[in-house]
Parts: sequence; C-alpha cells; structure tokens
Amino acid sequence: MGENLKSELIAVGVDYESALERFMGKENLYQRFLIKFLDDKNFQSLEESLRDKDIEEAFKSAHTIKGLSGNLGFNKLSDTVVPLVEALRAGTLENTDDMFAELKKVYEDICGVICKYK
Repeated sequence: MGENLKSELIAVGVDYESALERFMGKENLYQRFLIKFLDDKNFQSLEESLRDKDIEEAFKSAHTIKGLSGNLGFNKLSDTVVPLVEALRAGTLENTDDMFAELKKVYEDICGVICKYK
C-alpha cells in the first residue's frame, strides 16, 4: 500500500495504524477489505430505509456500518454514525436527516480515497 493512500486515508479520518494491526500488518489484506467495503450495500440500504421511514431496517444498516467502520479503522465514519444508530435504536427519526447528511459526506470522502487506489 503506497504512502499516498495511507496519508489520504488518515486525512479522511482513518486510523490506519490500528486498522493495520487488526489485519496483522498485512497491507495487501487490508487493501482488499477496503475495496470490498466499496461493494457493501448497507449505506444504500440505510439511505433507502430512512427515506421510507423504516426505522428497523435503517437501524440494522446503520449498526452494520458502525461495525464495519470500526473494524476498518474508519474512526470518523464510526463517530459520525453512532448518534444515528442511537436515535434509531430509540425508535426516532428526529434529526436523522441532518445526521445522515453528515454521515454521507464522511462516507463519500472515504470511498473517494479508496476508489482512487483500487
């Protein structure tokens, strides 16, 4: 994995070093999982579920994004999705539009970096 990718990931809120530790220092393995993240459908499902006001499905998708982002070291994404997860866990859609808009920005930033290097 090149230094450019590493520095760009760090710039968008990725804790590269701790993520790499979880992948036993294997950069190629970590990079494969980064690319797999681009194919994950939970973000799209979250967006659709929020639009449809389906709190249960939105919660499942948001919670999965939280777990994935934690495992991949996407700390900024994880920190951004937590309030949304908690609102949905409480069964409310109040302020979720604003929370999702912020989440979408962070998500797109991370995906943009990964796409440049896949």
